[in-house]
Amino acid sequence: MKYISILALCLVSSTLLFAQKSTGTSTITKHRKVISQLLQQHPEHSVLRTTAGVSTDRVIAQCTRDSMGVISDSVSLNYGTNMTSAYDFNTMIYPYNYPYSTSPMFNFAGVFTRPQVLFDTCLHFTQSPFTLVYGLYEATVAGYDASKNMVTFKDVFVDSVINTNMSYVNSFNAANNIEAGYWFHLSGGVPDSVFKQFFTYNTAGLLTKDSIYEYHLGSWHLVAKALYTYNADSNLTQIDYFANDTDTSFTQPLQEKEQYINTYDASHRLLTVLTNMYNGSTLEGYVKDTFAYTGTHSFHTSWKEHQYDPINTYWAPMFYMHKTLNGAGYPDTVNIYGFDSLLNSWIPAMMDVVHYNSFNLPDTLHEYDYNFTSFPSTPSYNTVYYYETYLNTTSAQTVQASEQISIYPNPAKNTITISQHSGQRSMAEIALVNVNGQVVSAQRVRGQREAQLSVKDILPGIYWIFVSDDAGNILHRQAIMKQ
Repeated sequence: MKYISILALCLVSSTLLFAQKSTGTSTITKHRKVISQLLQQHPEHSVLRTTAGVSTDRVIAQCTRDSMGVISDSVSLNYGTNMTSAYDFNTMIYPYNYPYSTSPMFNFAGVFTRPQVLFDTCLHFTQSPFTLVYGLYEATVAGYDASKNMVTFKDVFVDSVINTNMSYVNSFNAANNIEAGYWFHLSGGVPDSVFKQFFTYNTAGLLTKDSIYEYHLGSWHLVAKALYTYNADSNLTQIDYFANDTDTSFTQPLQEKEQYINTYDASHRLLTVLTNMYNGSTLEGYVKDTFAYTGTHSFHTSWKEHQYDPINTYWAPMFYMHKTLNGAGYPDTVNIYGFDSLLNSWIPAMMDVVHYNSFNLPDTLHEYDYNFTSFPSTPSYNTVYYYETYLNTTSAQTVQASEQISIYPNPAKNTITISQHSGQRSMAEIALVNVNGQVVSAQRVRGQREAQLSVKDILPGIYWIFVSDDAGNILHRQAIMKQ
C-alpha cells in the first residue's frame, strides 16, 4: 500500500536489510508508528491553516507510477464543507488512513479524533499482490461533528477475506476530548466482534490513562491500558503500556509490555525517544530515536535510530533520515540510509526529491531507490499530488485584541511573548501566518499561560499571530511587524 507512506516501506526494508540482529517486521513497524504519532504532537500545519476567509489547497488525489510509467497506486478524495488536509513534513506523507492503534491510543496528538486529512470519502486503488491487476483496493468513509472531531469511520476492503473490514465510533465530552472509542470487525456488514476504549484526563485536560476492553463470551474484559506522564510544560515524557497477549482466559494480570521515555527542546519539539520492551522477565532497552531541527520549524530535519544489541551490549546504528530545505524552508530532498555493520558506515537506501506549489504543498515527489551501487538516473517512482483551492467559510469564535491575551513586543526582532491573563478557554496553539495565509510557524502551548515564539529566522515583514483553543476557536489574532 504505497500511498500510505512511500517512506514507511523504505524505513522497514532498510532496517531489515542492514539489521545487526533479527527483528520482527511487525514490531519495528509498530515502533515507527508510535514515533510518527509522537511527532504529530506539533504538526507544521493545523486547523489554523484554514482560517475563515483565507484561501488554501486541499489534496483531492494522488497517483504513483513506476519508472516505466505504469500506475502502481492512487487515491481519490472528497470533502465536506470547510474540511481540509495537511501534509506531514515529519514523515513526508499525507496520512490518509485512520491509524487506530491499541498500543497506545495517542489521542493527545489528534491523529485519531481530528486527523490531518479530513476527507469524507477516500478510494484507494492499487496493484493486487496476488494478481498484479490494478484496481480498487479499499473504500473509506468518515463522519465528523461540528468541531471537526471524527465520530465515525468505516474501512471496507475489496479482498475482505484477507483484510478485515472495520468500523469505528468515537464519543466526545464538552471539552472536545474523546471519552470513549468503539471499534468493530465487520462480517457481511454486521459487527461480529467488538472492543471499546475509555479515556481519563487531568484537570488541565491532558490524557492520563486509556483502558481497552474486549467483548468475549458475553462479558467485557480489560485487555490493555496505557498510562501517560507529563512535565511542567505539558510535554508527554513517559508512556507505560500494559497488556497480556497470551492470556486467553482474561483472568491474568496485565504486564507492562512497552515503555516510551521522551525528551524535548525548549520549543517543545521531540528530541529523543527511548523505547523499552518486555523481554519475558523485565523491560529492556529496545530502540533509541534522536531528532534534530532547523530554525523554528516544528518538523525534524534529521532522525537517527539505534537498536540495542543485548549480546554485544551496545546501541547499534539502524536508520538515518536527513532532509535539506529549499529557500522557503521546506524539505526538497530527503535521504534515507541504513547501516552496514561490515563496512561500519551508513549506506544509502532511498532519496526523495520534492517540488512544491504556491501554497508550499508538494505537487510532485520523485523517489530514487539505491541499487547497492548508485542511484538510478531516472526515478524509481513518481508521485503526483492533485489539489483544489477553496475558501474556508467557517465562522470561528473570535476574541480580538482584548485584555485576555497580550502579545509583545511589536515590532519584534527575535522573540515574541504571548501571555493569557484570563478567559474560560485556554490557549492550545499559536501560529504565525504570512500575508498569503501560509503558516510560517506553529507551536502547541496547551496548558500554558505564557509562551515564547521565536521569529529570529523569519524574513522581515507583516505577519498575523493566531491563538486558538483545542477546538480550533480563535481566541486572539493580531498583526505584528518582524524587523
